[in-house]
Amino acid sequence: MAAPKGWDRLWSAPVGPESPWQEPEPAVLEWARRLDRSARLLDLGCGVGRHTLHLTREGRWVVGGDLSVAGLQRCALSLRREGLPRRLVRHDMTRLPFADRSFDGLVAFHVIYHTTTDGLRAAVDEIRRVLRTGGEAYLTLLGRLEENVARCRADVARGICREIEPFTFVYVREAPGDKDIPHHYCDETEVRDLLTSLETLALVPVRSEYVDEDGEEHRSLHYHVQVRRI
Repeated sequence: MAAPKGWDRLWSAPVGPESPWQEPEPAVLEWARRLDRSARLLDLGCGVGRHTLHLTREGRWVVGGDLSVAGLQRCALSLRREGLPRRLVRHDMTRLPFADRSFDGLVAFHVIYHTTTDGLRAAVDEIRRVLRTGGEAYLTLLGRLEENVARCRADVARGICREIEPFTFVYVREAPGDKDIPHHYCDETEVRDLLTSLETLALVPVRSEYVDEDGEEHRSLHYHVQVRRI
């Protein structure tokens, strides 16, 4: 199991009520509400539990899984405070500790691209394995904007970042936010190739803008993908 130092560092730090990590993604909740009420769900890479908590509040049967002990502890605390069931499992996303066809639905929001291309393929294989036939998943993958790749490669030249394989970057020092954790940037062709073992129901590029801790403006691209095991 890979060392979770980066995630444990993030999830051990204070997370205020205004943090985006506290709020569920509305599109994820909308997707989950279209599934049968009896569906068994896996929140893969649940972090501090923003989706696990809200889906459990709605009466859903949810397992929250993550590599980070700190994230799972905070998720457990939130669930316990509200008297909600706690179904939490520590796992590596490339080796899920669940039987084949265990889940009707799976969420992996801003999770599976934190690895190499081989890791991505292993994660997708595991997602397919644990989904039941007809089961659906909501996944996001990090899009390949030229300006972001150029920024990472400039930091490689400065010696504070490594490109461990084409389009996969990890910062070795002075890492902003979660950048000391691998980030793999995909284009749409790669996304579709990764998901050939599943039926793609929707693939939507979502662009956003944000300002980092140093006041620098950034743009990001994520592919929001809904897939089904056939």
